[in-house]
Amino acid sequence: MNTLVILLDGAADDKIPELGGLTPLESFDKRFIDGIATSGDFGCTDGKGYTHLFLLEFFSGKPLNVPRGLIEAVGLGVPVEPHQVAYRFSPIHMKGDGIEWAYRVSREMHESLQKAMISNLDLLTDLNPRLYFYEDGRGVMTLDTDHVQAFPSPPAPVVGNGVKLGEFEAFINRTAKDLDGLTVMPWGGGSMLDGGGSKPLPPAKDMVVVSQSPSALGVAGVLNMRRRVVDNMWSGFQESFRLLKTSNVFMHVEETDDISHRRAPDQKVSLLKEVDDILLENVERMMGHRVAFVIDHGTSSVTGQHILMKTPYAAGVVTVPDRRTVRFCEKTDKYQPLNRLLCSLVGK
Repeated sequence: MNTLVILLDGAADDKIPELGGLTPLESFDKRFIDGIATSGDFGCTDGKGYTHLFLLEFFSGKPLNVPRGLIEAVGLGVPVEPHQVAYRFSPIHMKGDGIEWAYRVSREMHESLQKAMISNLDLLTDLNPRLYFYEDGRGVMTLDTDHVQAFPSPPAPVVGNGVKLGEFEAFINRTAKDLDGLTVMPWGGGSMLDGGGSKPLPPAKDMVVVSQSPSALGVAGVLNMRRRVVDNMWSGFQESFRLLKTSNVFMHVEETDDISHRRAPDQKVSLLKEVDDILLENVERMMGHRVAFVIDHGTSSVTGQHILMKTPYAAGVVTVPDRRTVRFCEKTDKYQPLNRLLCSLVGK
């Protein structure tokens, strides 16, 4: 019996007025997911502020704190030498009263941001900068330095103009001037000295991580786990079902978090329905295997910010769908520590 673990990134939420005071997970009947919660093990675990921190502890059993910039560099296959620092960068809008993280970046804006950043790289020449873009204005930057600059990290807005930009100040401000306030903020900087040096738990050694996210893929890379890169959620599920025949599989659904940051609860509900529908349509491919659901943190569809909270999980063997008496949502009393959760989910 193999296990498919599905991470619903940021799926836990606040109670939403438009949903009758319910969370997105509470607001509708999820035939497959609720069935697993009804027939299997249903409880809660320790949420973390960021996906990579959740996954590092989930896979290793230890509360590791590898910097996000290094994680994403590994996830993208970016070389990071011992004398270099890797930062994640994210688009922001610089305003008179502070900084706002930009989660709605069109393809045109993404292309304009790339061009502006490349044209302004001469302001960082002494650091030999290298840029690696992936989508929505996001990416990784490596610099030849031993100094790690502390920056604010998303998704919380930054009020006021007191952020110290250090050697990045001219680069960030020039880009903002070129694009009417749109620029990037580097954050989560780290070097290979911050790599963690831990090993995955025994169940994780036999697990393949399926994702399009540099964050999840980077955690797998840091822990020397097997990885499969996919283009979207649909292709990720198809690859996961195929791999489940021979391996334990970890499937990352990051779209739930992205939609939450955009404060679109109706779209979040629609996406969760789509996940449940895909699973129902492919139930024969999972029959006799174990399926588990985990959530790394809450993400509010009201504020767009992460919620540090206990998050639900559920796991059980897939059988013919039966009646459902439990709804997989934030309401559960049973608790399982995150560092022991993976072994529990795979039955080891």
